[in-house]
Amino acid sequence: MKNHHHLWPFSEIPPNEISIYDGPEAFLASYETASVAHRISFCAFWLQAEVLNGGLSQFFSNSTGVLAPEAVAACRMVKMPILAEKVEHAMSWFGPVYPRDRGVREEALERHAEMDPDAEDPFSELDDEVANLIYEEGIGLEKSMEAYLERNDG
Repeated sequence: MKNHHHLWPFSEIPPNEISIYDGPEAFLASYETASVAHRISFCAFWLQAEVLNGGLSQFFSNSTGVLAPEAVAACRMVKMPILAEKVEHAMSWFGPVYPRDRGVREEALERHAEMDPDAEDPFSELDDEVANLIYEEGIGLEKSMEAYLERNDG
């Protein structure tokens, strides 16, 4: 059994290895250079951290939103298809092509708020469901991530 603590939790991964702060192109370029295990754990960590801290709006409005498609793929790889489906559904709020650019996502969320100041957060109905899935689908995201790393000699 290989020790995978260098990949999970994320806090031990070098923060510069995958860039979420320098735009979609920099993210995709740095993402491609990381190992598959590193990619999956990176995306799973950020999805969990952002959603549990501030919901899907926080995940999408922060720099982390750049990795939403990869977070969906990570959920599928660690055998959490329902969580993947719910995140993908939330992504569809932005339109048929998910905008990796943070500014585009922020503008869409701001327009939504301006159109109806009393409107709820567009993801409020999904937030609890997604948070619950992080804990309750299968063996939960953390344990699913650890199991994936064990199976793949992370």
